[in-house]
Amino acid sequence: MLYKDNYPINFGLTEGASRLYQIEQQISYTVEGYQYHNEIKTEVRIKVEQKTALNDVFSIQLLKQWQLKNDGADAVDLSMAELRKKLLIETDLQGKIKQVTNLPEIKDHWLEIRPAIAKKYAGDESAKELINDAIVLLYTDGGLNSAIQSSYLYHAILPGLLEQNFSKEGGYTFNSHREIPNALGQTALPFKIKVSLADYDEVQNSCLIKIDGEIDRDNFDQDSVTEMFSELLDEYNLNAHVDGFHLESHEYGSDGMPLQSSQLTQYAIEGVLMYRNSCILTLLTH
Repeated sequence: MLYKDNYPINFGLTEGASRLYQIEQQISYTVEGYQYHNEIKTEVRIKVEQKTALNDVFSIQLLKQWQLKNDGADAVDLSMAELRKKLLIETDLQGKIKQVTNLPEIKDHWLEIRPAIAKKYAGDESAKELINDAIVLLYTDGGLNSAIQSSYLYHAILPGLLEQNFSKEGGYTFNSHREIPNALGQTALPFKIKVSLADYDEVQNSCLIKIDGEIDRDNFDQDSVTEMFSELLDEYNLNAHVDGFHLESHEYGSDGMPLQSSQLTQYAIEGVLMYRNSCILTLLTH
């Protein structure tokens, strides 16, 4: 039971600390009778490379990746995952992702693998378009940073909850937001979220933080979504009202590294669309 006036989440993150995780993501959606489902399991190693008074730098290595679907856009994504094999990510002291610091090396690696990728997808125009979209991120100011910040995989490891303070006066909660880019065509889906300290173990020096989110109607462009689906389905006066929710749970150990985490986003347009994305992080070993 929580009883103190304040619970600062300032566990001892130390330079050189390293952990091995499995991250399992399941993505499902149904649009007008078309059904899609994919499962992705990724083995990830995270290491605290550097700590300063202003920020931290983590290395995140993708060691193994398995996915259920290996065709179309999913095959291209798996091929391009080679560029994400090792990222150096700078965060603020809360663990919020600021930037990828080894972008020049990633660009160099792209030039190395480009001939093989070009040969593999020669004649596949749709694949070429997907590859070009991915590479544009490398050469657009802030493009890769934005992609990593919105990724469920990287958010599972670095959700930006360190150095937070939960007070009795605030009900051990605070308000924040999360946005899912391109959730409905080009339209983002913003959520108003409540971040709550659910448990704090003073013996183990660990804590559990839960997040509950609802669609932020004030900042959601419902009109664009309605227009898009009306044109897509050729249906005038379509009711394209979007309902949805977003949930998260993050458990931290005494060293400030995650023990486990989960994310679930679900949204729907009745009779038109159902979308579900879940992401679970499990600690494998220290």
